[in-house]
Amino acid sequence: MAASEIVQIKQRFGIIGNAPGLHRAIDIAIQVAPTDLSVLITGESGVGKEYFPQIIHQNSRRKHGSYIAVNCGAIPEGTIDSELFGHEKGSFTGALSDRKGYFEVADGGTIFLDEVGELPLPTQARLLRVLESGEFIKVGSSKVQKTNVRIVAATNLNMEQAISDGRFREDLFYR
Repeated sequence: MAASEIVQIKQRFGIIGNAPGLHRAIDIAIQVAPTDLSVLITGESGVGKEYFPQIIHQNSRRKHGSYIAVNCGAIPEGTIDSELFGHEKGSFTGALSDRKGYFEVADGGTIFLDEVGELPLPTQARLLRVLESGEFIKVGSSKVQKTNVRIVAATNLNMEQAISDGRFREDLFYR
């Protein structure tokens, strides 16, 4: 990628810095954008990982579709499945109506799962199914639904350590 293109991307997204690693990361984001590959962004807290899913989405075929950013670490474990996959009326106390989850709403677009390493193991299994087949089931339903979303995830965790500690599924990591 030409230096002028990197400068344009940095200006468009308000990115400041000239480190070679930053320019390499922007270059990789632009290269992966036209594909439909799932992407995992790793790095320390505060380094700006949240810019890269936006760069990828805005330079993809999905740029006219929805872009939904979800902070997985900020959603309580008891409601994360309902937030991501939706729920049927009456499926739990307080479910007064049907609700679409982020994967249904983002159909045709991109979903950014920030702090993906914080997802509970059962939710990770459901996310793996979405990655493998595009299928999910709302909480309280038995009907399989399809979605066509690109998943971009980010974490500050050492994923190899999280896998060896049993906190993150190895098969999900490699998807």
